[in-house]
Parts: sequence; C-alpha cells; structure tokens
Amino acid sequence: RAHRMAASFAVAMPAVVVSARVSAAGATPHRVFVYGTLKKGFHNHRVLQESEGRFVAAVKTKLPHRLVLGEYGIPYLMRRTVPVTPGDTKGTELTQVTGELWEVDHEGLASLDLLEGVAVGMYERIEMKVVFENSDDEETAFGYIAGPESVKRGIGEATCPVIRAYDLDLQEKNYVQKQNRAKGSLGASMNW
Repeated sequence: RAHRMAASFAVAMPAVVVSARVSAAGATPHRVFVYGTLKKGFHNHRVLQESEGRFVAAVKTKLPHRLVLGEYGIPYLMRRTVPVTPGDTKGTELTQVTGELWEVDHEGLASLDLLEGVAVGMYERIEMKVVFENSDDEETAFGYIAGPESVKRGIGEATCPVIRAYDLDLQEKNYVQKQNRAKGSLGASMNW
C-alpha cells in the first residue's frame, strides 16, 4: 500500500508530522507534527489523507526553532543548535513553530518518510515535544527537520529567509512542484 500511495505523490515537502492510529492488528499509531505542505489545505496534505491519518489538534513546538524557506519554496525546520531558555528568543530568530498534530500507522509513517526524502537526507525524522495551542499540555511526536544533504546544500544559511510560519500565501507565491524542479535538486528525482 505504501508503495502504491508513494507512486501517486507529485512533490515532497517538509512538514513536521506526528501521528498515531490503532490498526486492526492493534498496532500503536505514531504521532507526527506537521508545519508545512502536509497541513490541511496545503499541497501535500493528500499524503495524510491517503494514509488515513487522523487530525489530533493544533499544536506548536515546545521549544523555539528556526523555520526557513528554502529552495523551491520548501519550508525547513532547522535543528536547534543555539541553547535558549524557553520563551527567550531575542536575537536568535527562533520561534515556537505552529502546526498540526496527526496520527498515522506504520505504513503512513513510511509514506511520510518517503515524501520527506529521509533516505536521501532531504529531511531527518526526529522526536520532539509539542504543546497544544490552548493549554500547557505537551506531547512527544515525530517531526521533520532539515536533513544533512539539505544543510550541505545551503539550507539554513543567510540565503534562506527566516519565516514565522508556513502559510497558504507563502505556498502560493513560492512553492515549486517536484516535476518543475531542476534535475539534480533534492527530491526531484524521486518517483512519486
């Protein structure tokens, strides 16, 4: 099923996603935090729909992170490298990144890894803490950050604008679908 679904994807995009769904076999679902093109109404949301993902809640990262707009209008959450006190982001370009918490099964998580180019280093899936928008309750979820190959290619450097959130306006103005990207760019050669 994951291979069949992956073949229908046209573009890979970062988005922190956490998901958990109990399958018929009783497997524990995975929680995924999404912050970019996987959110409801965005270009790659169909991956969550086709994976029968379940929306849990609006959330934000517990700790501030730097969110940048990379090549082809792709949002990247950068690895936290600057130690800061929660809430103290002065001069660090860090913010609590807003997004959505989703639950997916094992196949859904594999589809997300494929979309995010985990195997080629476009993104890296990590565990992170998120908090619910209207409470102090926190949850551990998977999220996708800029992977080593993306960083090697300059993602996160001065040429990538820092953004507070990835919204539909940014997607509309900047996002380039995979089939329209230059040959050799990350994710462009993946068969979706």
